[in-house]
Amino acid sequence: MVQPTKNTENVVAQAQNTSTKPTAVSDPWKGNYHFEALNRDQIKTSYDITIISLNDISIQINDDGDKVSYSHIKAEVLNDDNIKLAFDPSLEDEMGIIYIEKSDDTYLISGYPIYFINPGNNEMPLIKEK
Repeated sequence: MVQPTKNTENVVAQAQNTSTKPTAVSDPWKGNYHFEALNRDQIKTSYDITIISLNDISIQINDDGDKVSYSHIKAEVLNDDNIKLAFDPSLEDEMGIIYIEKSDDTYLISGYPIYFINPGNNEMPLIKEK
């Protein structure tokens, strides 16, 4: 009587290269931003914006020495190049909302608070410091 034979060939499973290093994806919005302008009465207003992530943003506004800070702001992504920051929804007529737009390495800030600093200018340059 013939005994059945077992297949003794080695079966090799393909190994996948799985790296344990986290892949860092750069957040193009992350950084510190600065804007300042003089109104026609020569009163300087500045905005310092820190974006740690789109869910953790802080804004410091200095209006001729009167300083106000807002923190834990969440951005609303309008598209890949535009975000909306509602930093004080209690203000009327969208005075508590600013917009940031990016185009390559150029950033612009806009919204009613910016317009009222310098009427006639809907957008102003925003400097990304780092």
